[in-house]
Amino acid sequence: MRLSPLFLIVALLLSACGGAPNTQPAATSAAEASPSAAPAATPEPKEPTTVPTAATMNNEEIAEKLRPSTVRVVAEFGETAIDPEGLGAGTGIVYDLDNGYIITNAHVVEGASVVKIAVADSTKTRSARVVGRSQCDDLAVLKVENKEGLEAATLGESTSMKPGAEVVALGYPLSFELGTDISVNPGSISQLKAQLDKFEDLIKIDAAINPGNSGGPLVNRKGEVIGVNSLGIDGAQNTNYAIAMSQARPIVEQLQEGKNRHYIGLNLVPNEYEDYFGTTEGMAIIGVASGSPASQVGIQAADLLVKMEGKSISDEAAVCDILRSHADGDQLKVTVFRASTGELLEGELTMGKVGAADDKTVKLAVVGNLNSEPAGDNGQSGDSGQSGDNGQSGDSGQSDDDGLLVVNNSFDDGDAGTWPTGQEDGYSAQVADGAYTVNLTVDNMYLFLHPDEAADIANGAVAAQIRPEGTGLAGVMARYSEADGKRSMYVCWISNERKFACSKDVNNDWTVMVKPQTHDAIQPDTNNKVVLAVVGNEFSFQINDQEVASFTDDSLTTGGWGVYAETTPGNFKAHYDHIAIGKVE
Repeated sequence: MRLSPLFLIVALLLSACGGAPNTQPAATSAAEASPSAAPAATPEPKEPTTVPTAATMNNEEIAEKLRPSTVRVVAEFGETAIDPEGLGAGTGIVYDLDNGYIITNAHVVEGASVVKIAVADSTKTRSARVVGRSQCDDLAVLKVENKEGLEAATLGESTSMKPGAEVVALGYPLSFELGTDISVNPGSISQLKAQLDKFEDLIKIDAAINPGNSGGPLVNRKGEVIGVNSLGIDGAQNTNYAIAMSQARPIVEQLQEGKNRHYIGLNLVPNEYEDYFGTTEGMAIIGVASGSPASQVGIQAADLLVKMEGKSISDEAAVCDILRSHADGDQLKVTVFRASTGELLEGELTMGKVGAADDKTVKLAVVGNLNSEPAGDNGQSGDSGQSGDNGQSGDSGQSDDDGLLVVNNSFDDGDAGTWPTGQEDGYSAQVADGAYTVNLTVDNMYLFLHPDEAADIANGAVAAQIRPEGTGLAGVMARYSEADGKRSMYVCWISNERKFACSKDVNNDWTVMVKPQTHDAIQPDTNNKVVLAVVGNEFSFQINDQEVASFTDDSLTTGGWGVYAETTPGNFKAHYDHIAIGKVE
């Protein structure tokens, strides 16, 4: 379960019990005069009649009414160094049963690999998908196909509420620890039209809400949802907030049409991970939505967002100020810190772009470390990775000013740089669909490829996003050389069978350094980030930011750095979607 200093929570606020109906005496009519002059008879008193009032509900009635409309939301994220559990939970509001639409908070589901919902007091889940989301409004619309046992809640008018009105919060706080039944917390409204952080129209309440309540309904005495509970102030007693329905309704209507708002695809939380990042600056990234602008540029979960458009980022309000100042299609420059490698990276994403990266996207490139500013005083852009005097573009793979980053190819522009391309007997190498693709058509064939810039490096690292296609081996190599018809190198590879290994070849004599073994870090049929780093005689092999192997060896001291592919019986393709090679001094 995710906690943050501005802890994000979902709770349904349900109103407290109402008073007895208001009554007043009914007016009596005058007695009719008799034909005689006799005095009129005194009318007998009539029973008081009830003046109708708006129907009110007590806590139990509200809970019973909203129970089938209030669902538990479970989000599964990949495990990272800052989020070892990889699980999140919140609450959702069923509001359109015909279409299976559910409102929740964007921070509950953004970047999740799997989203599910469950009804009250049940561990049985059903699949849901995110239809649309707005990071800066913290709203998302989910859709479920299985609508059994669900009912649509009535969305009310928050503008009719007054400070002091009684409300009730429903939801599933701390559901992993406290169970799966619904929680009912009464309270009252203390302020309307409140503004806080990135939010523009909040209802301030004193109802008790906790992590896990995020996205749930705030309900008035008539059982109508007048807000979406979203956040609380850590350490402030009885101070919690819901997004007003007057603000949420038009946004939800847009999101249910599949139209994202202010969209880059990042799930951000305050940086409480100083021990990991080495700083309290920036916003920690706990999720990156698949196919989002952030994903396209190469941002990963457990990165730290440091700057956007050159502005230092200290909270999500700063991010949203920038996003609200731009339109879909605009390029936004981002700077992130990757603690796993100690690298400061810069790139440019296309706001609102979903799917494959376009020609505007500039993938992340190393520009320094956290304590250094990107080079930019030579007239070159800070993320080009170039020396500044060779006239090469940032995708060409040239070095930066200190000469450490020597190759940085994203291949999005179709340019292979100095990587070898063409077709020979049994294999071909080409740039296609934004990747450097090697196709081997001969059984038991292996192939070694490197660009000119990386022909002779002693200490360094090679990193690549690798997607194997078929049954073969795809990996990276270090210290490659060839003399008198004999080859020498170190290679580490992965396969779609979730296996990896490392070997060395010294004058065509192969030796296994790390035996083949399976590892859950490998994701079949998709991109896997692999890194082989070598300093002196020490070797480290990482897969998706996890070190899976290390060894020492003194056989080879320098050579070329590049990629490796090998067939088992049958054709095999290896796709390399961003290759970076750098020196270590």
